[in-house]
Order: sequence, then structure tokens, then C-alpha cells
Amino acid sequence: MILRSAWILLLSVGLSPLLAIAQQQNSISLPEMVSLSQTRSSLSKVAITQKEIRYYQFLTLRSDLKPQISLYGNLPSYSKQYTSVTQPDGKIAFLPVQQNYSNLGFSLSQEIPFSGGLLSLNSELSQFYDFKEKYREYNGTPVFLHLTQPVFGFNTLKWRKRIEPLLYEESKREYVQTMENIAQQTVRLYFDVLDAQVNIAIASGNLNNDSINYVLESRRIDLGTTSESKLMQLQLRHLRSRQDLDRARYDYKIAKLALEGYAGFHMDPDMTLQLPADIPAMTIPLEQAIVFARQYRPEYIAFERKKLEAERDVAQAKAEKQQINLVANFGLNRASTSLRPIYTDPKNQQTLSVGINMPLVDWGRRRNRYKTSVALEKLTNFNNNIDSVNLVQEIVTLVSSIELLNGNINLGKITDSIAERSFEMINSQFQTGKLTIVDLNLAQTERDNARRNYIDTLREYWDTYFRIRRLTFYDFEHMKSLYQAN
Repeated sequence: MILRSAWILLLSVGLSPLLAIAQQQNSISLPEMVSLSQTRSSLSKVAITQKEIRYYQFLTLRSDLKPQISLYGNLPSYSKQYTSVTQPDGKIAFLPVQQNYSNLGFSLSQEIPFSGGLLSLNSELSQFYDFKEKYREYNGTPVFLHLTQPVFGFNTLKWRKRIEPLLYEESKREYVQTMENIAQQTVRLYFDVLDAQVNIAIASGNLNNDSINYVLESRRIDLGTTSESKLMQLQLRHLRSRQDLDRARYDYKIAKLALEGYAGFHMDPDMTLQLPADIPAMTIPLEQAIVFARQYRPEYIAFERKKLEAERDVAQAKAEKQQINLVANFGLNRASTSLRPIYTDPKNQQTLSVGINMPLVDWGRRRNRYKTSVALEKLTNFNNNIDSVNLVQEIVTLVSSIELLNGNINLGKITDSIAERSFEMINSQFQTGKLTIVDLNLAQTERDNARRNYIDTLREYWDTYFRIRRLTFYDFEHMKSLYQAN
């Protein structure tokens, strides 16, 4: 009797519920947590930085398409040294030389997108001065045109004009995709914490109920209407509930740390997560979902980009079979001891050179490179088709799944409610001595499983909901695209 009284006292002391969700006022919803993750998480900052990098790379291309203005030269280039001078009789004498050679040039250059050449308009002026002889001379080119043009060569700028805009557009869509990936991962971590919260509530409720039943059964012992074995079974139930509660508390701590670390948001100790039981009313037409995916997904931009890159590699391998470069200059030039004649009476200056690099025997090296690039182009097209089909199949599966989950949530809610009422009835009958502890255990297990199954169905629904958003780039709940071109 004394031991039993001590046990009852111990139960009453240790029975304060650790986390009563209904009593908490400070809470956060799933959409709020998703929004926090998309703005505060480390991954969101990485995504913003990656988009910024691609934006400036795109601006670099745009600047490369515009004329470039340059100023170059050496002002001054002074030297004082002994240098070798060949004498009329062939001997070499080392004489002291003190000179200054300066030059200054101005260039306006423009890459030619359609041909891959470089055209520039230049003006240069050079000055030589010998300090020992007091001699000065100028060499000036008031204006001259310079052209460098590959013949049958690879036009890098042409392909950059076609590929870089696609890379930039792809990066903008990848940013939206990353935000949706963050949302989906947040859902998983959110429900990990929510599962732990529910398990704490279940274990706390079971612990409290076991304590009440133990007290009632102890009184029956005094009246001689029950057995010690039944009382011991209730003690075992109470101990298991304590273990379940300790485990749930540990799981909650770990899950909460994971969510906070990912979202970049610290939850207050008394903050709880709201159960997202309100399912958005929406319809997802399958054909429309596929159209949205093809219209907005970055993969379809990537398909086109990869195709162009493969075509570029083929063109580059083909151009490497023969290399011919044309370099031409035309302008006005003159040397004089004064500046005036250089600009008032310059002379014509013309140069033309054609460089050829065409190996006669390379043992098929360039031909094999070309054939390899052609095969890689085919492989790229095949992979694009496979990825496109897989994406469509995933959308079809998810749209069918979310329709099924919608019905399962309603059934799960009804099942949870029935299991709760059934347990209350069986527990009341157990307390009046009409049912056995086996009946009570079975009812409790069914109630707890029904509750957990309902939470699992909610988890699967919201995970599928955000996966559909990620795959289609479309918010079917609010009927708007997630991607804005601007």
C-alpha cells in the first residue's frame, strides 16, 4: 500500500504536459516559414548571387558588341646605357646612349559579329629624342584602318550572341526553380518538426490518461475489485508513455534545429508550428500544366542552349580543318623632325598579309575531332528528348497523385475524428471496469496511428503541391505564373 501511494505521488508530480499545442499562442504557419526560408536561408542568398553573376556576364556580352575606345602608349620610355654599335670596319663599339622614346595611340575598334573579324580606326604618334646629339624626330600616323579577318574561321562572337542570352534567361528561371526547391525542402523540415510536436502531444495525453487510469485502478485494489497484474500493466503503459515522451522531445529538438538552420530563422522556445489542414481549392488541368512547364521551365531553355552549344562545337571543329587569317592596314603616315608636316602632308601607308595554317598530314586528328563533335551533337539531341519526356511523365504522375491525396486527406480527417471518439468511449468503459487493458491498448494504438497517418497524408499533399509548382512554374491556387520575365 505504501509503495502504491508513493507511485501515485510520483505520477502526479511528473505529469505536467511538456508541450500542449492548443495552449500556445505564439505560432507560425507553413506559408510563413516558406517565405522566411526563401528570403533568409543561405541557399536563397547563393541563388541571388548566381543570378547576379549571370546578369553581369550578359552585360559583358552586350558591351563586347559595342565599339571599344582605347588609349595606349608609353610616356615616357627613357634609357641611359652603354649599347653596342657596329662600326664601318665591322667592329663593335660600346657607346654611351641617352635617349627617350615615347609613343601615344588612340583606337576605336569594333568586332564584326557576322564575320568574326576586328576592324579598328587608329591614330598614333611617336617621338624620339637623343639627349647627347640634341636630336628629335617624330613618326606619326594621323589615321589608319586595321582589319583582322579569319577566312572560313570560327566566329566566336556570333555564337556568343546566340548562346549568352539563353544562359541569362536560363539563370533567371533557375532562380525561380531554386526558390521552389527551398520551399519544398522547407515543407519536409516543417513536417519533421510538426511530427515531433504531434508525438509530444500524443505521448503527453497518453501519459496523463495512464496516470488517471492507474489512480482509479489503485482504488479498486483497495476495494478488491481488480488484480495486481492489471495494475502492473498500467505501470508498464505509464513507463512506455514516459519513454515515448522523452523520445518525442529529443526528435523535436533535432528537427527544430534542422529547420532553423535551413531557414535561417530562430524560433522562440514557446513557438509552435501550425497544422496546415486547410487545403487550397484548385484544379490542375493536365494539358495546361504541361504547357506551362514547356513555357516557363529552365530545362526547355537549357535544351535549346545545349543544342546550340553542340552546333557551335561542330562549327569550331570544322573551322579547325583550315586556318586562313587576313590582316590589312591602310592609312596615312610620315616621319619628320617637327609635328606639322605629319598632319599637313602625310603619306599613304598600306600593308596586307595573309596567314595560312593548313596541315597536309595530321593522321586524321582534325577529322576525328569533327566526327566526335557531330556525334556529341546527336547525343545532346537524344538526351534532350529523353529529359523532356521524363519531365512530362513526372507532371502526369504528380497531377494524378494530388487528386488522390485530396480525397485521402478528407478520409484521414474523418478517420482521425472517429478514432479519437472511439478511444474516449473505450477508455471510459475501461475506467468503469467493463473492458480489459487489451481493448484499451488496441483503441489507443488505432487512435495514435490514425493521427499520424493524417499528418503523413498532409505532408505528402504539401510536398506534392510544391513539386507541381516547381515543375510547372505555375501557382494553380492563385492562377498566376511564378516566373516574370522582367
